[in-house]
Amino acid sequence: MARMAPPFLHHDTATIRRRRRLSNTWSLFVIGWSIIRTLIVWAAVGDYGLNPWLYLVLDLVSATIDAFSTPRMVIRFVDDQYRKALQWGLVSLAAFVMPDIYIFAGTRTLPRKLIAIIVAVITVTLLAAVIAVLRKVRKGRELQRSLQAD
Repeated sequence: MARMAPPFLHHDTATIRRRRRLSNTWSLFVIGWSIIRTLIVWAAVGDYGLNPWLYLVLDLVSATIDAFSTPRMVIRFVDDQYRKALQWGLVSLAAFVMPDIYIFAGTRTLPRKLIAIIVAVITVTLLAAVIAVLRKVRKGRELQRSLQAD
């Protein structure tokens, strides 16, 4: 039996405007964090061969991709479009970890203590991102249900 595609969802102007505003806010936050993170990474591992300019470019490109993909993932989850949400989620995850991979690939040898700290920071930020996405999806679904009830 062939599966039918979910119906195209039409949203009111206020919903579209709110989603665009939240997406733009997220973009500014992600790109701003990218610049701050570059300064922190440069200070922490700059003496181990990391090229801070290359890291900044990589982080800004990744942040731009993340700024574009994460809101789309959240919106697709809110709209119950799980396959599309997972596709955007994979893009977002790849963009999220790419700068961190460069830290390990772009440095000579890091002390074990520094590796442990970097892995802990990556784990905490990834966990915080997952929690933030889950909260946004729940909040979006609650708002959507309340609008449908009216």
